[in-house]
Amino acid sequence: MKILFIAPYVPSRIRVRPFHIIKELSTRHSVHVLALGEPGKGRAGEEELACRVDDFRIIPHSKLRGLGQSLMALLTPIPMCAAYCWSRAMQAEIKRAIRVSDFDVVHIEHLRAAHFAKYCGDIPIVFDSVDCLAGLFGQMSVSKKNPIGKLVMLEEHLKLKRYEPKVVSSFQRTVITSESECDALKAMKDTLRVDVVPNGVDTDYFAPTAAERLPHRIVFSGKMGYHPNAQAANWFAENVFTTLKQRYTDTEFIIVGSDPPANILKLREMPGVTVTGYVDDIRPYVDGSSVAVVPMQVAVGIQNKLLEAMAMGLPVVATPISTRPLGENCPGVIKAGDYSGMIAEISRLFDDPASARDIGEQGRREVIRNFSWKSSVGKLEQIYEEATKDFQR
Repeated sequence: MKILFIAPYVPSRIRVRPFHIIKELSTRHSVHVLALGEPGKGRAGEEELACRVDDFRIIPHSKLRGLGQSLMALLTPIPMCAAYCWSRAMQAEIKRAIRVSDFDVVHIEHLRAAHFAKYCGDIPIVFDSVDCLAGLFGQMSVSKKNPIGKLVMLEEHLKLKRYEPKVVSSFQRTVITSESECDALKAMKDTLRVDVVPNGVDTDYFAPTAAERLPHRIVFSGKMGYHPNAQAANWFAENVFTTLKQRYTDTEFIIVGSDPPANILKLREMPGVTVTGYVDDIRPYVDGSSVAVVPMQVAVGIQNKLLEAMAMGLPVVATPISTRPLGENCPGVIKAGDYSGMIAEISRLFDDPASARDIGEQGRREVIRNFSWKSSVGKLEQIYEEATKDFQR
């Protein structure tokens, strides 16, 4: 099968869902990738992916331009997240690619890129919604403390409640990461046809090593330029870490991820807190810790950081909203609904390292059983086939 994959950002080990979908697809299909981004950034895994596919093109699109377009959309019915990725250059590249190649199917990643569908000609399209964005911005409108930020998030939420179901209904087939996100989409329009293709984890890449694990080191990983991640890191540092540091004086909190904002960088002033910024490989930071935390206050879809920590054999302490797509009593994961619960659960793991190791091993077995990219992409391939057959009728 010949697949045109259109993304509003460059697939990499930071953008794990498109990265692993493309990587797995490339073992059996001819994949051509068009992605918006800033060339020359040297993202982790980018070269690896480019070598696997038949064509890998980054269409220049700066953050400054995206932000300017988002601001221009404030007084229109278009959500800022969609306006951010307007690009005539991408439109031209899509038209060129379709003109010179006979694609069997087009895969469009994320609501940010949905508006490019109109340039794909007479080819079946599968849309990967990833998450329900109306739900995400609804949560952010509540969690934001800044009054202007709350107002902007609320406006985006209200726009998305109209825009998102309309866009999804225009596609022949749509996929999403979890049942809970699927339910959120269908709550806005119950006639939507949406299939769940869950995120997975590369259990060969994310695997425990013989490295020493520091007994009181806690790790949190994720793109820190993403507000919910920064919010979670700040909440944990201020409400949980400070108490743990008093109880266990050698406690460390490692925040691993690109583009940390000023308030996260300021956490470096707290004894025991490390903010790494961008790193090529997060595994040494995860593998050298004894506990992973996912203290999200706002979350949609499956948290890749959670699956990666589980795959590396770490016990994970997470807020219930972070674990919702995994269901109840997921092995390897301990839920803690507030800061006092999180303090108690992490203390328990610190005090009983044998139990912590056992919980971590259970988590790794769980991701090997139920969260493989091969299985997820197999479901996606079946949807491609069905979309192609339906289109030909």
